[in-house]
Amino acid sequence: MTNERKIYSLTQLNTSLEKHFWDNFSQRDFWITAELIKINEKRGHFYLEIADSVDDQTTARGFATIWASAYTKIVENIGLKELQSILQPGNKILFNIKIEYHKIYGLSLRVRDVDPNYSYGEIERKRQEVIKRLKKEGIFDKQKALHLPPIIKRIALIGSPNTSGYRDFLNELFNNHEFNNFTIKEFPVRVQGEAAVHDIVEAIKEANHYDAEVIVLLRGGGSKMDLALFDDYKIAEAICLSKLPVITGIGHETDVVVADLVARQHHITPTAVAVHIHYAISSFREIMRELYDKMIQLASGTLNEGKEEFTMYSNYLSHYTRELIHFWKNTFKDLEFEILQKGRTVLYAGKDKLSYLSHNLSSHLQGLVHQEANSLDRFKERLLNYSLQTIEREKEINLNQTLSKVKWMSQQVIERERIITKNQEELLGLLNPLKILSAGYTISTINYVDVKDVKTINEGDVMQTLSSNTLITSVIKQSKKIEDGDN
Repeated sequence: MTNERKIYSLTQLNTSLEKHFWDNFSQRDFWITAELIKINEKRGHFYLEIADSVDDQTTARGFATIWASAYTKIVENIGLKELQSILQPGNKILFNIKIEYHKIYGLSLRVRDVDPNYSYGEIERKRQEVIKRLKKEGIFDKQKALHLPPIIKRIALIGSPNTSGYRDFLNELFNNHEFNNFTIKEFPVRVQGEAAVHDIVEAIKEANHYDAEVIVLLRGGGSKMDLALFDDYKIAEAICLSKLPVITGIGHETDVVVADLVARQHHITPTAVAVHIHYAISSFREIMRELYDKMIQLASGTLNEGKEEFTMYSNYLSHYTRELIHFWKNTFKDLEFEILQKGRTVLYAGKDKLSYLSHNLSSHLQGLVHQEANSLDRFKERLLNYSLQTIEREKEINLNQTLSKVKWMSQQVIERERIITKNQEELLGLLNPLKILSAGYTISTINYVDVKDVKTINEGDVMQTLSSNTLITSVIKQSKKIEDGDN
């Protein structure tokens, strides 16, 4: 016996499912979490594609709808801007839904509400993951080690030029009376949407090749979901690895984004960044003015002290110099008189000694001449006696020959003796002290002792030098003993 098949039409099946879902789910709602994949708007209604995943593997996919009436109610609860920032592809959202089944259109999820706190919590979770990763990689605090100049004049500006925060920054920076000589290199980027992360990262990298002192990253306000863009790891990494200091001006009231945490400095608004730059310049000017005033004051004080000290030393030196000049003037006069007196004494003593030496030399020479004369007379007498004896002895042999020979020999001897006598007379004349002096020779004495007899000659000894008509007094500065054989 065969079982009969029970056949249903599709309409019957879907009607049965529609009734089943109506009976079991029409009075209930559910809170589910899902990632928003795609969103489309048509006539005020929003059609969502959502999905779920585990370990980056899709585990479920579905479709949901926010009807215009529900959208209006949600906007009233959390605000239009906040809802728009939550309903962005890639965000994980907590939806309140009703399950509906239509026999023609199939299963659908009707969104009744959105809980923003879940999205905020998800944002915070991702933020903490990014912070933890940056710290693990050792780059979280790299910006803090960079030097931030006290005066910032060259700025690489990253932001969206069409936003009010961007314009407010430039207005605050240039419309003031303190300082506006800034050089701005603008790097326009998008600050919301899927492409914003790539734009900002590339702008930071490009700005590092520009001659700037700092990078200023701006975004003029927004919801928490809008600002979550600046929690992105890639933006934070680019800031950490930047060689230029990064200052952020991302409009927020309380919470700070990861970009703020890793930046060299952060402010709550773009305008606050400009105000800080001006305040730093003004503060630096005030510090420089104070330092300049202190420097002038210290320099004036030091100059006055130096002037007084210089005047005191000048007066002291003038007085001491006059006293010194007066002292040495009197000393030189005394020395001059003493030298004059000693010179006269030495001169007179030298004259007396010279006269004594001249007399002794003359007497000695006369004695020598007398001795030579007596010797000559004795020699002549001996010669005469010898001659007479020889004559007598030879008279008989060859008197004439002998006589001639004797005569010749006598003449030779007499001539020789005459020459010797003449030489002796010339020698006596040459040895006459007065003649020696008149010939240009001089007699030198040290402490009344002839120079040749002085054993030791010292630097500073006074030497008296006598010429034929002059007595010279000199002070010895240097002496050198000449050995035998020296030229």
